[in-house]
Amino acid sequence: MGSPRENRPASAPRCASEARLVIWDIDDTETSRLLDHYVARLALPVDRLRVTTDRRMFESWLGRKVRSSIGGAYAFRPHGREHLILINLPRIDRAQPRALEVVVAEELIHMRDRLDGDLRRHAKHGHDRIAHRVAALTGASLEEIRGALVPERRRPPRYLYACPKCRMQVARRTRGTWSCARCAPTFDARYVLRLVA
Repeated sequence: MGSPRENRPASAPRCASEARLVIWDIDDTETSRLLDHYVARLALPVDRLRVTTDRRMFESWLGRKVRSSIGGAYAFRPHGREHLILINLPRIDRAQPRALEVVVAEELIHMRDRLDGDLRRHAKHGHDRIAHRVAALTGASLEEIRGALVPERRRPPRYLYACPKCRMQVARRTRGTWSCARCAPTFDARYVLRLVA
């Protein structure tokens, strides 16, 4: 990843005044092909569109970190009036034949919604109106949309803490200082969890 930024036309312009430029940082030909296809199908303007397959590049554009577990992301940056899209290839289950297609289509649908003034977000990923629109656009089933990402592997907890008062045990992945939520709704030093194992 991290190939040099590539500037190229998204699709052949019909006339000189229609020349459009997309800033792409993509090192995958299938992703490029799908972007071309769905940009045209959704009639998206691409004069201020940035697309990447590199999560760190997307974070630098966005100015903040994003979770590594996401398959794709869309963001609008008001300062430059730019549309930013991440297609996070390591998280997409390429063994599923339509996985990449549904992720690309979904992110471009988010862009279309933004342009149309619909600023709503996902209600429940894979089960909401966006999933139904992706299914209608791509012809994929809802099961294909829900199964597009590689299942997330969660690290098992390494530490076991216990409350000094109620003895409730809490497993954590990292070391830290927390108080018992059962004994105090906000942090309370009297109920700081103690490391057991």
